[in-house]
Amino acid sequence: MKISIQILIILILSLESASSQTFNAYVTMVNGIEYRIDPRIELFNIVAMQIGHSGMTLSNIPYKQQALKRFSDYQAHPAPKVLRETWEKGWGIDDPMFFLLYLNEDFSIKEELDTDIITRGGGKEQLESLAASLKEYAEASDFYSFFNDEQKDFYEQVLFQTRYNFRSFEAVDVLENFYGKGNGKYTVMLNLISDYGNFGKIMELGGVSLFYAIISTPLASGDVPVFKPNLSTQELILHEFSHGFVNPQVNPFSDRLSGYSPLYGPIEQAMKSQAYHHWHTVVNEHVVRAAVLEMLSQELPEILVRNTLYRKEMGRQFIYIDKIREKLAGYQQNREVYPSFKDFVPELITVFDEITPDYITGRINEPLLVEMAGNKKIPKPYDFQKDSTTFFIVGTKEPDPIAQQEMHAFADEYRQMFSKDIRFLTDEEALEMDLKNHDLVLFGTVEGNLLLKKHMSNLPISISEKGVVTNRFIEGEDLQLVTSWISPYNKEKSFIVYTAQKTKNIKNFYHSMHKDQFHYWVAKDLITIDKGDYKKYWNIWMVDIFE
Repeated sequence: MKISIQILIILILSLESASSQTFNAYVTMVNGIEYRIDPRIELFNIVAMQIGHSGMTLSNIPYKQQALKRFSDYQAHPAPKVLRETWEKGWGIDDPMFFLLYLNEDFSIKEELDTDIITRGGGKEQLESLAASLKEYAEASDFYSFFNDEQKDFYEQVLFQTRYNFRSFEAVDVLENFYGKGNGKYTVMLNLISDYGNFGKIMELGGVSLFYAIISTPLASGDVPVFKPNLSTQELILHEFSHGFVNPQVNPFSDRLSGYSPLYGPIEQAMKSQAYHHWHTVVNEHVVRAAVLEMLSQELPEILVRNTLYRKEMGRQFIYIDKIREKLAGYQQNREVYPSFKDFVPELITVFDEITPDYITGRINEPLLVEMAGNKKIPKPYDFQKDSTTFFIVGTKEPDPIAQQEMHAFADEYRQMFSKDIRFLTDEEALEMDLKNHDLVLFGTVEGNLLLKKHMSNLPISISEKGVVTNRFIEGEDLQLVTSWISPYNKEKSFIVYTAQKTKNIKNFYHSMHKDQFHYWVAKDLITIDKGDYKKYWNIWMVDIFE
């Protein structure tokens, strides 16, 4: 009897110990944003890997391998099966992550869980079963030790890098200057394993708005995932937090917005391919994306935003953002009338009255987007025929006639290094010719070469007297640029550019072994300052926004 009582006491104590286990807080605060590694997300992703979920990141391999090996004995646990069942009930792409936000640390479900998430997940009992199975899995596998101790150094390294990388990123100021001040708390959850989407959510707790952005990254260095405020991540964080400002203000107008639902038709296929199956969701996405473009255009050169993020949105067929941006410009110019975004929403939604069939046709058939959509690759600067089908074309309108003459001499010498059969033309001569069957190699400044001036705006990078815009703004003087694109006359032919801020610097490019190895190369005195290759996002070629 005495032994039985002792055993009972031990069992009770062990159960109390298991139920009272807690997770370490891996968090760093940077400029008003809390960056966090969350145990619910890490546990969920480990279980998801065990059912073969295909949306895991291609990087961060050692961490994934450690997790798979560490929890291999628990693949037969009920949790993976229940998770699969829940997904198959009809969960959408963002439902799992939002469900996790509504889990307490003891895996009980908060009462505020969205009814739509419950419905799509198979009902309340199904989600309670999932939450309970995740809790049992964590306890049976001792996930607590994995998260708190075994991966502590790894998590702290991720946060250390993140804190340093985001030290100058002032997203909270940007958001609240645009939408208006709010009583909010901002948290970025760093998703270390999965890469099937990024998500934003706002929750209300005790009068405080909790803004969440759950982000992943394709980048890694030394087997450690790297989160940094490149163009993509800046857009991503502003986008996800913006949903917390936009959705609560636009949603009350759902009945009115439903009257514009025929506008969904022209873009339905593109929207459904991105998991936006309802017109009202598409409205929110358009407004958020237009707002983010406006915010970033105030923080970054407009040409940078237009050449990258705007191109991407048009490639994804968010064709109404131009009209919405026009409206938002009016909002920003009249803040005394509209102190906050909330005040402006009734006016904003009238924008859909202005959408005409001609506007829709013009955006869907935008020449640059249609022209580039089918291209499988962009030529490099060395990709041109070394024969008479290639034209070397020099500018004749350079402001410095002596520098222009020297540039002509260099271009001719450079031509002969490849082949004397290559034809040597002026820009004026070229503009009078049929160029569709020729590779074109241009020399001159944007203003000094008439052919370059005509087509430079089609390229995803730019050069001006202030600097060069690639996936960042490179300020400076005497900068040189070599880049390549498809010919505006024939997408099977090359359009190669040797240019600079000043005519005098368009020379001696043959002294650099790097100048033609990338889609774009920026230099000063032939010393590399920036380089990169174009990437294809949603059928649109542009600079790499993840670098």
